Amino acid sequence: MIYTLIIDEQQTNTVILPATLQASRQTSAAFGSLVTPCRVISSPRLTDRVIVAHDVARCLSIPFAADVHVFLTDEAVHFGPLVGILTAGFTKSLNRPVGSRSFFFAKLLAQEKQVGGFAFLFSAPHIDWENGMTNGYFYTERGWERHTVPLPNVVYNRLPNRRVEKEETFQTMTKTLQTTYGIPIFNGCFFNKWDIYRRLSAHPKAQPYLPATSAHVTQHTIEQFLARYREAYIKPADGSLGRGIYHLAKKNAYECRFRDESGEIQTVLFPTAMAVWHHLLAHTPLHRYVIQQAVPLLAVNGRPADFRVHVNKNEHGIWQVSAIAAKIAGKQSITTHMNSGGIVKTLEEIFLDAAEREIMLARLSDAALTLSRCLDEASETLIGEIGFDLGVDQQGRIWMFEANSKPGRSIFKHPKLKDADERTARLPLAYAVHLSKTAITEPEALWPC
Repeated sequence: MIYTLIIDEQQTNTVILPATLQASRQTSAAFGSLVTPCRVISSPRLTDRVIVAHDVARCLSIPFAADVHVFLTDEAVHFGPLVGILTAGFTKSLNRPVGSRSFFFAKLLAQEKQVGGFAFLFSAPHIDWENGMTNGYFYTERGWERHTVPLPNVVYNRLPNRRVEKEETFQTMTKTLQTTYGIPIFNGCFFNKWDIYRRLSAHPKAQPYLPATSAHVTQHTIEQFLARYREAYIKPADGSLGRGIYHLAKKNAYECRFRDESGEIQTVLFPTAMAVWHHLLAHTPLHRYVIQQAVPLLAVNGRPADFRVHVNKNEHGIWQVSAIAAKIAGKQSITTHMNSGGIVKTLEEIFLDAAEREIMLARLSDAALTLSRCLDEASETLIGEIGFDLGVDQQGRIWMFEANSKPGRSIFKHPKLKDADERTARLPLAYAVHLSKTAITEPEALWPC
């Protein structure tokens, strides 16, 4: 239940809760990482409000009145949760604190009104380790504001790229938050394609969805893949947005298609796989690439299409499908990415028959939820959100090509995906509430001995 937190200027050293919360022995109040002793009493006159005396609110650095959740432990009443959204690339402008991404984060933070709690943006330089405080960016009805608050109950990692994520500053910060302060972090890192394949391929329920993949890209494996599948992709294990991908096909010759440095699609023919290797790939850092079986995809208007299926954990920590859209490849494009000319369509736009559409929706949803649960079981870290790229081949079989821990937002430019856009912004905060409650009231469930 969500309660309206009121900061009372008349009361001192007191927290008043609805009698329905059944508080009894608590002798302190908590907000984020701060705890302060106070008198905790109940009132039958309160139903959906909690009252916090102004001096208690000041001690806890509660920035303003808001709708919150209340979690009880034997010792304390916890208000919040306080959710930190970790990112980078801050500017000096309070109107656009993270540049062009400010609009996305404003939409995400605005969802706290529906979910309850306090959510804010922060980065490594905003933490005052000596005092255990954070100077974060909040998005309120007045616009962006900065407030100094305690360290959060939970952190949602939205760092913008792998380069920043690998910086020692961020590595040290996230490790300290987790190990020293016991703060859970979800979607803590970008996925690596080979690591995801390796984990999923060990799970019997995930295996049927996986195209053959190898991390050993050699002349020999190229020959093997093309002999068996006729077509294959070589792609960076840490890549995104379709950058650096090669498409290989064995026809009368060995055909290699790729996007050059100027963004133009190039097609080069070679007489042998050895020639492909020596003339095109010998100087590519293939130890950071994977080779993957190409799948003849369902076509829409004669062009290959795949599906972005966005899944999130909800307020109960349960996976649910939050968005599905088709991505149709651009003319002559190697992939379906929008930056390569791809276009987004809803299922209603490509499956005009309602019965066929419902079947496809159910099958894609079932595949994505199965893969999410499998990946969760195989992962040592907390995951609350995944963007899957799924394909349907010409025989109707579903395949998983990629899983993204920081799924892009390009599909939500489609006007009919506005509800899904809001849902995918709301659910990470809803999961953060669930995770915070678990960390406060059942920490052994997150960190078993």
